[in-house]
Amino acid sequence: MLDERLALAASLYEPCEWGADIGTDHAFLPCHLLRAGICQHMIAADVSENALARARANLTRQKLIDRAEVVLADGLNAVNRKCGCVSVMGMGGELMARILREGQDKLQGAVLVLGAHTELHLVREAIRDIGYHIVQERLCKAAGRFYVFWRAEAGPADTSAEELRYGNLLWQGEQPLLREYAVWRCRVHQDKERGLLAATVRDEAAISEVQADIAWYTTKLEELTC
Repeated sequence: MLDERLALAASLYEPCEWGADIGTDHAFLPCHLLRAGICQHMIAADVSENALARARANLTRQKLIDRAEVVLADGLNAVNRKCGCVSVMGMGGELMARILREGQDKLQGAVLVLGAHTELHLVREAIRDIGYHIVQERLCKAAGRFYVFWRAEAGPADTSAEELRYGNLLWQGEQPLLREYAVWRCRVHQDKERGLLAATVRDEAAISEVQADIAWYTTKLEELTC
């Protein structure tokens, strides 16, 4: 049984012969994708040998190990064949952006399923920079924390600076958590602003940036409340 975060990732996956899950940890997502027939084979990759031991144990327990490759590798170096879909999750935005830029030649047009914990704008910028565009941007809440997920596909698209920073598709359609998410984002930035204002040395650029973020989310919250 997948939690809300992994269930959302699975729903964005492209059915394919080979998929790859980067940062797989317990391999819960590959196990589900294989059992459901969404992917016929999976690369389950991580930089941690302990994580891969857990992944291998779960795949073996569910009799799926013969349809999987368990790979110790950094980022997209694990993608050793053409895959129809590649997921990268469970890390900060700066690391994910680096992984996408450094490993873009490994993708060969694969659909991307991405979910970063922090610095979402850096991931959106990296998606643009590697010649991909976001086709779905979805929100979920698991264990009291919000998560934003993207499905990105090969091909460029015009994206404004505002869309890169705050998202575009995320704010369209019927997503019941949006208002709660906007409230939370406001609080996060307000806490950051208080810290910056209390600092011995004021970083005026950072203060201006966080105040712009507060203003944006406050306006969005007002729109969602109407």
